[in-house]
Amino acid sequence: MSVFSGLRSVGFSGSRSPSPAAVSALSAVLPLVPQRGCRVSVGCAAGVDSVVRSFFRSSSSLQVFSASSPEFAALPPAARLAARSAECVRSVAPGSGGLLVVLPSGGCPAGVVPSCSFRGCGSGSWGSAALALGLGCRLLLWLPSGCLPPSWSEVSWSSSGSGLVAPGWWLGVSVPAAVQLSLF
Repeated sequence: MSVFSGLRSVGFSGSRSPSPAAVSALSAVLPLVPQRGCRVSVGCAAGVDSVVRSFFRSSSSLQVFSASSPEFAALPPAARLAARSAECVRSVAPGSGGLLVVLPSGGCPAGVVPSCSFRGCGSGSWGSAALALGLGCRLLLWLPSGCLPPSWSEVSWSSSGSGLVAPGWWLGVSVPAAVQLSLF
């Protein structure tokens, strides 16, 4: 079964300067997004965001999050981008009904971990990925050749669970932290 089956919402995040391999990988998954009953969320940036907006340009289910929205006007420029990305991620349904697709330009920066708040340490793509997992969303991650997903203890990664045959794709899902039971 495809990771895109039964989706109610899907979001996209990625590099503003994607490699040709990233654009090719993205172009292969865009047609897999359900055409009916699935909201598509994306940001206002160049690169991955632009490819997604172009593909879904005539879809009534496309929701574009803009850093220049009035709700972010009082924030400094970098904070506007982070707030826009966080809102885009929050629009994706948690659990099996939603999926965030992320195509970063490289490996995860040190200090980025799944959390309920946005923290990208200079990478909006990785900040979005970590936020999605922290909020209980599934993550479909494409990584450039030679990169592996981060070793986050609370995330289970599968390279075959995505239902995609193309190399570079990883499906990440949050796993509950172990709870120490008291004997007393």
